Amino acid sequence: MSKLLLKAYNYYPDFSNENIAKIGTEIIDGIKFKTVDGFENFGFHELALNFSNQNIEEIKKLAKNIVSTKTTDIIIFTDLRTEQNYRSGYEFVYSNDLLLENKIRFHFILSDSPQYVWFQRFESLKMHLNWETTSFIFAKLHTFNTEFIEYIKIILNYLQQHHGYWRTLNKSYLIGKENVELQLDFIEISENNKLISPNILEPRYAFFAEINLLLLFLKGVDIAKVLQGYVSGSNDFTSNLIGLNQALQYAYICSILANDKKRSLLISSDPAINSVLTLYSKLKNEQYINKNRLCATMQFPEHIYTYAPYTIAMSNIYYATFVQLNSQRHDYRITPELSINDGVGKFKQNRLSEFNHRNNDGIVTTLSSVANVPLAHIILEQNGEIELGILVAFFYWSNIFEAYLNKINPFEI
Repeated sequence: MSKLLLKAYNYYPDFSNENIAKIGTEIIDGIKFKTVDGFENFGFHELALNFSNQNIEEIKKLAKNIVSTKTTDIIIFTDLRTEQNYRSGYEFVYSNDLLLENKIRFHFILSDSPQYVWFQRFESLKMHLNWETTSFIFAKLHTFNTEFIEYIKIILNYLQQHHGYWRTLNKSYLIGKENVELQLDFIEISENNKLISPNILEPRYAFFAEINLLLLFLKGVDIAKVLQGYVSGSNDFTSNLIGLNQALQYAYICSILANDKKRSLLISSDPAINSVLTLYSKLKNEQYINKNRLCATMQFPEHIYTYAPYTIAMSNIYYATFVQLNSQRHDYRITPELSINDGVGKFKQNRLSEFNHRNNDGIVTTLSSVANVPLAHIILEQNGEIELGILVAFFYWSNIFEAYLNKINPFEI
């Protein structure tokens, strides 16, 4: 089975049609020959494609420096998008992390939160953290605002007064763009504790920024495989063979349906996928909210009692995307004893994945045949690192293609 499979219900154009193929080919050629609007922002793609073993070793070296100080907690001064990038990757691979208690804990202080939240967050951390084993990361994909810079100065002053000037600096790390390094030049951070990227990286498409790869690696994610998945997926999703390019097909379907359906739903049946869908819905909403288009996420069956009446009764105003996993990295069985003691007959197939398959079939049938909703059905092989890279590539490229199909710059909001 392919690592990613796209099916469509109630609307599926003929992608062998010459006119559709021509539209898609013109967009892809425009990207390749750098004639499209915003071509200068494709640095995120070049970064991922050219991420070498040496770059990965630099991330591993910095991670080793952090671990060598016996760090148990890291306070990360950053923004919401960086946190969402991290959570989407970590929760996809480790949605049920049995070793969670044995891993370094991350505590995010977000520059785009209200100012009072910054101080509340730090006051809470002061009461619970062991400062002897706490490190600090300053990370941003574009410059901090002036207020947050002043906040950082206040926190650093407190830490250096109470826990030692050099001890605080030795446990401080800077991962960000060159302009962020200039902003924070008042912090005497060792060059060995820095990872600096060029200013060209587009923040909205920065899943493969060094900060995200570092955080994922510290949690045990095989970042080389994630990058491998992205490269593999991008090769398929930038192909001008439109009949095989699933990202372009999905973008075309969405662009046509959105002409008369201003609402779209991103639905999952597995918590591992939720954060990735949240990241993608944020991309879409930033792009189209001023055009009165809204993208929302939900998980079935957990949200079915809340949203089912609306999804069925209001099926004429939205289209849906359902993303499912074909299998889990770790499957579980219901023991025969549990079946007997529950008064439930033994199942021939007692793996949880079997129940998930039946649940997924029910969701697809209900949306496509009962509610009669235009539905894009995306199936992933499993929640592994390679699949994560492929899914990120799929959503990034489909969002870009959809923007160009709508004749807008995908990097302008």
